Amino acid sequence: MEQGKLIKKWRSVELNATRIFHRVRLPTNQKYFVLTVTIAIACGLVAVSYHWLIRLISANLIERAIASHGRSHALWMLIVPTGGGLAAGLLIHYFAPEARGSGIPQVKIAYSMNYGRVPMRVAFGKAVISALSVGTGASLGREGPTVQICAALAHLIAKMFSIPRRKQMNQLPVGAAAAIAAAFNTPIAAVTFALEEIIGDLNQKLAASIVIAAVISAMIERALLGAHPLFIGANIYALNDSRELIAYAGLGVTAGVVGVAFSKLILWLRFVFRDRVHVPVWSKPAVGGLIIGVIGLWQPNALGLGYDFLGNVLRGEDQLMLKAVLALMIAKILASAFSYGSGMSGGVLGPSLFVGGMLGVAVWHGLMYVEPNAAIARGGFALVGMGAVFAAVIRVPITSILLIFEMTYNYEIILPLMIANAIAYTVASRLTPLSIYEAFMFQDGIHLAAQPKADILSGITAASVMTQDVVTLPNDITVREALDVVGSLEFSGYPVLSGGRMVGLITTGDLRRLEAQRRDNELIEDVMVKKVVHAHPEQTLDTVVLKLAQREFSQLPVVSRMDDTRLLGIITLRDIARAQARMAATQYSLGPDDTIRPANVTKVSDKSMF
Repeated sequence: MEQGKLIKKWRSVELNATRIFHRVRLPTNQKYFVLTVTIAIACGLVAVSYHWLIRLISANLIERAIASHGRSHALWMLIVPTGGGLAAGLLIHYFAPEARGSGIPQVKIAYSMNYGRVPMRVAFGKAVISALSVGTGASLGREGPTVQICAALAHLIAKMFSIPRRKQMNQLPVGAAAAIAAAFNTPIAAVTFALEEIIGDLNQKLAASIVIAAVISAMIERALLGAHPLFIGANIYALNDSRELIAYAGLGVTAGVVGVAFSKLILWLRFVFRDRVHVPVWSKPAVGGLIIGVIGLWQPNALGLGYDFLGNVLRGEDQLMLKAVLALMIAKILASAFSYGSGMSGGVLGPSLFVGGMLGVAVWHGLMYVEPNAAIARGGFALVGMGAVFAAVIRVPITSILLIFEMTYNYEIILPLMIANAIAYTVASRLTPLSIYEAFMFQDGIHLAAQPKADILSGITAASVMTQDVVTLPNDITVREALDVVGSLEFSGYPVLSGGRMVGLITTGDLRRLEAQRRDNELIEDVMVKKVVHAHPEQTLDTVVLKLAQREFSQLPVVSRMDDTRLLGIITLRDIARAQARMAATQYSLGPDDTIRPANVTKVSDKSMF
């Protein structure tokens, strides 16, 4: 089917969906409740389907290669990861370039800079490519891809009903919460993750929608995959003596250092593969796959998700001694770094949990050498180590505590978990200022401030960042004619001009709702917003941000103070984010290897990369 026919068919679907949405005789807040429920159900089903897809590919590829015997074992252990990397590289290069990497940084960027837009083509590519990567041995997680897939699905559903663009943006964290809840069966941690990581603020009026989405998605996951925690049998550990907290505090310090080293190795290899490995871009994941295969010959348990083996460790069924634990931890770090650094598709949350579990067991072995009679549970240290390294890598301390609790249903270990996570988070923050997701974005030249700072934005004027090339509409055309003009454009609103003067404004959502109401023959001047909230060129961005936040707009026209019908430009959330990124460059700088450091530091030893 031709692309034009597909677009026309999809617009027909959107039109019918919009008509249904606006014909439902419910208050607006109840309509949005229905929308949240719809998104949660869809995300829950898709997340579980993605889970099954990874299981299917893993069982038929990397698990068969690991289980093979004889002379062909080494051959299969090299062929499967290399072939998977080659297939992933070709698909990423020619079909979905945005499917590379974790997915969570891309969702954060979409929420903060791209009006919540995550294309479904990217989601489909992410599902296939990441499942193929993990299923052929890449040491990556499923949580990042699940978040990106569900964010795209949430945006698609919101856009289908032609709700305002700001409301569409707000559906991204709803989809992200549903994704985490379904990926790990952790609805509480899913809520805090969406607030801490995607939005960056725990005090949000979106919290109610996020909670609803997380609960519904987790219910779907439990109905289809079973009502049990991700790690069964790990709820038997407890704090037996308050003196044990000293040992757990030491684990927190170690986890902070290991978490930073893990993150920096991933960033360094990402830089090396991007700028120093001179082979075709599509073949770089294959190079990474070959290296992963070699690592797999040494430590096969380091490949893939690794959750089954991690569960065995938590239950004490692995019987690994200290040397074997350290070897497996190092192998997992290397496999994950080469998987991500070479450009494969998958998350870093899962590998950080595995590394943390191995680190906890290694620290426990060290304590046993010092105090052989200490009654400290080996599995308890593995469990706390998981949360501590997670906190050091991802930098969401509240989520890291809740995630481990919900993954194991173990509340008795909460005090050691809180102590170790807090210390690991503090140590990691002192060693490097950014989480791994922020570092990925900074490495790509993007900086997202968690909250707009008035002292920074007050020094930047609207005129200095506004877009002057504005797409406008004449006031004497019909809604149908306007839709024909803006149908293929991605802007959310359009100033309406009459005789070169701005007389109103109309949004794409308004046009689609009017079309759904069969009012597409009415003139723009009869349906546009005539009293337009605007900015002036000399106003500073703190004022502009306040106007955008209070009215829940994503853009404002900039007009002359002497004549508010004279359109000078338009300022969007994306323009403000870019201004913040430029200001961030005065605080941080990138080294030649893309390591991050304060801007006033001019020289860093090569050892700092690790």
